[in-house]
Amino acid sequence: MEYPQPQELTIDEPLEPVAKPCSQCGDDAVYRYRLVNYRGWLRVVKCRSCLHVESSELIIAPPQGVS
Repeated sequence: MEYPQPQELTIDEPLEPVAKPCSQCGDDAVYRYRLVNYRGWLRVVKCRSCLHVESSELIIAPPQGVS
């Protein structure tokens, strides 16, 4: 199987706080982290309050089993 089902109940991605407020809502809950969507793996800077995406860039997929 190319992509085995995760054994963990939850998958946690480390969040890196960003030192500037959200440009939409002004909240300080802005973080940088990886995610995957229909375009592939991305590194985003996103507000966790209003979900506004400050920036988004395509990145190389991380190796399986490595954070």
